[in-house]
Amino acid sequence: MVRLPGALVVTAALMALAGPALAEPRWLACKFTDSVGGTQAFHMVFDDIRNTAALFDAGQLIEGTNTGITFQALRSRFPQFMLTYNRNNGALSITPLQGAGGLRQGECRRSLPPPGAPSP
Repeated sequence: MVRLPGALVVTAALMALAGPALAEPRWLACKFTDSVGGTQAFHMVFDDIRNTAALFDAGQLIEGTNTGITFQALRSRFPQFMLTYNRNNGALSITPLQGAGGLRQGECRRSLPPPGAPSP
């Protein structure tokens, strides 16, 4: 019983010193097969706490809209397509929006930020 007050004091001190969860942007290197069988590659960054996703293209970040991030998947809409990334196995699905054909399959893996990438 004497240890209970000490444990409460330690717990209260840890709670007072602990800061809020900080957002950590995570970079992905992704590739998929296009409609003619060629491999396309791109980099993407996402942040689970801010619920944002962006593609890195031509030195710029292109922000996705209607982004939803769960512990299992990331879904976001970009001007030309919708993207779904399965966080469990790295599977990538891209659905073109402008009548450019069906579903594209690929994969993403965690990576370092690409050279020249701005801070998200």
